[in-house]
Amino acid sequence: MSLGANVPQVHPPYSAAGARALEKGSLIIAAAGNNADRRISNFGFVGPPANSPEIMAVGALDQALELAFFSARSQIQRGGQVDLAGPGWQVLSSWPLPTRYRSISGTSMATPHMAGVAALWAQATGRRGLELWATLCQESQRLLQPSVDVGAGMCLAPQDAPPEQ
Repeated sequence: MSLGANVPQVHPPYSAAGARALEKGSLIIAAAGNNADRRISNFGFVGPPANSPEIMAVGALDQALELAFFSARSQIQRGGQVDLAGPGWQVLSSWPLPTRYRSISGTSMATPHMAGVAALWAQATGRRGLELWATLCQESQRLLQPSVDVGAGMCLAPQDAPPEQ
């Protein structure tokens, strides 16, 4: 999900939807938010829906795997944690005509990267829901930034072929 709100409180309907999805074996992945400006020591916060404990939150990295200046930081209370980080700086994306393509930045650009990697891990392992969440965190490339900013790091696609069924 590439959407969010700049409020720190967990929104109960998002938590309920995330919990229901996990119960059914699905994992919702959402953008952590772009409300930080680290250039002036404003670290922001993860807002809804990503701040729900039942929804995986994704922060943004640049091409050098440094944290993007706008990427939100984890909150202290339950929920609101950044779980993973992905490419979110100057990502080439489709755009309405006549432009067709444009480089844009945001945690909303990092989120589909991690959702795609999650789909590949689900295919490779057969894991769903909470098991898939744990796999993504376990298989993440650790980064030098604090976990409050990048969570477990950046998950890479599995290298092995999917198991035969």
